[in-house]
Formats: sequence, C-alpha cells, structure tokens
Amino acid sequence: MTGGAEVSPEGGARRIPPPADGAVAPMPGPRARLGECPVRDRRYGWLLWLDIEGAALYAFEPGGALRAWSLPERICSFDVPRPGWQPPAALAGRPFVGCGDSGLAWIGVGDEEVVIAPIADPERDRPENRYNDGKFGPDGRYWAGTMHRREEAPTGSLYAFGPDGGCAILGRGYRVSNGPAFSPDGKTVYHADSPRGEVYAFDLTADGGLSRERTLLRFAEDEGKPDGMTTDCEGSLWIAVWDGGRVEKVSPEGTRLGAVEVPTLRPTSCAFVDDECTEILVTSASVGVPDTDELAGRSFRVRLG
Repeated sequence: MTGGAEVSPEGGARRIPPPADGAVAPMPGPRARLGECPVRDRRYGWLLWLDIEGAALYAFEPGGALRAWSLPERICSFDVPRPGWQPPAALAGRPFVGCGDSGLAWIGVGDEEVVIAPIADPERDRPENRYNDGKFGPDGRYWAGTMHRREEAPTGSLYAFGPDGGCAILGRGYRVSNGPAFSPDGKTVYHADSPRGEVYAFDLTADGGLSRERTLLRFAEDEGKPDGMTTDCEGSLWIAVWDGGRVEKVSPEGTRLGAVEVPTLRPTSCAFVDDECTEILVTSASVGVPDTDELAGRSFRVRLG
C-alpha cells in the first residue's frame, strides 16, 4: 500500500477546528454495548442503528418515538434493499439486507419481532471471524467486511454480494475491516483496517473489481483508530474515530479538513440523515469505556450547519 497523507506525531487532529459550530444532541434510548451502522430509511422516515453485542435494533420515528427490537442473533450491519434485491415472499415485516451470525441475510422487521432469512455465508468455516461493517454500494451489491474476533490476526476480508448470494472477495488480510464508504460519483471505494490505523482508497472498475489501492490516511497511536465512515455531498470522507472522541472530515486526497467532537470516547460510525448533508448521526460504544463516560454507547445527532 502506497501514498497517503502525513500524520502529525503530536496528534494534531485534535487541534483542528470543527468545520462548523454545530450542536450535538444525544438520541433517546439505552446505552449500547457496541452501537453501530446508522441508517437513514427514506421509506418510513426512520433513523436506525444497531447494538451489535447487545443484539438490538433501534429506530427513531419522524414523530419522535423510539422503537426497539431484540434480535434473534447478532447483526453486524444492515441497509435498505436496492433495486434487484427481492425479499422472499415469506419474509414478514419491513425488509432489510445485512450481515451477522448467519452471514448475508434478509432481515424482516415486524411490529413486534425481527426475522432472519439467510442468503449466503462464505465464512461459515471461519469460526475465528465475524462480520463487521457493511452497506450497499453504488453498483447495487452489498459490501461487507469480516474481522478476527479477538482483533489479533489478519484473517478478515472485504466482500461484495449480489442478490443471489454470490460474492467477490475484493480484499484480504484485515484484522478489523471497517467502512466501506463510496464517493458520490461511485468511482472510489474507501475502507479501513482499524487496528492498523489505516484508511485505504480504491478505484471501482467497470467489471466490479478494485484497482489502484492506496493508503489515504494513517492515524498515529495517540490519535485513535478509524472506524465506520461515510461521504458527504461534496465527496469528503467522514470517519468516526474510536478512542478519539470525534468524527474527522478528510478530503478525497487524504487531507484532514476538520473534526467534530462528540461527548464520548468511542464513536463507531456515522451517516448523513438529510439530502443536504448538514446533519450527521453518530453511533458509539460503551464496551471498555470508564463508567465516568455517562454518554458512552449513546447515538448523537450533530448539526454541521
């Protein structure tokens, strides 16, 4: 892996001013052990997120009510289905697609319960791994990474799944796969290996492969670790920084443009919740965080201005 931007050895990102004077508001709901995967669902006007280790799903409705579901298994990522993805006729509830203990699966969210309908699991013979971050890409495939459960060995991969469960392996050798995120024009894919502190960029080729791999950004040891990410309307990359208490804004070339502080140590992921990209939903974790961090595990709405 080559290229990338220079990183300040003194943890300079903490001194970068926020890109706007925004307000940070905790969302309602209990503290998650490992909050992840914020999703905006235009079908119902919901804002959703997961608690991976708590096996729970939360949805914030337009009227301000919070809904919660216990999951029958650990779901690690999910997203709204794209054209070409047809849920099975027997699937009850509102359909989503995601990855978890059953691999790639349909997720039916009913009024009272959630039903899982497995599609495919290329890592069923890898008990040392689990799925981690994922979402739909601009090519209509569901992109999902895997990670080593103890975060020690580089056994994780990056997959892109089609509706029939067929998949391409587009990257190997990750300890904790995070991202992916995609440029607005659909030509660039961003991905991270959190323990290594590295964020990568790739070109998405016409045949669905990746080319021109480069290291976009490296985090110094005292700066935290890159976790979940998204892109804004102008193509900047926003990265939740685990153990960094912030979400960083980075240019497509890897230049650090700013940082928005959040009031907890371990933000995990982020997603924009409006078409103008002025408000972002940030999830966080309470696992491994001191009890004095009373907002650990909460999700936050951040107005960027």
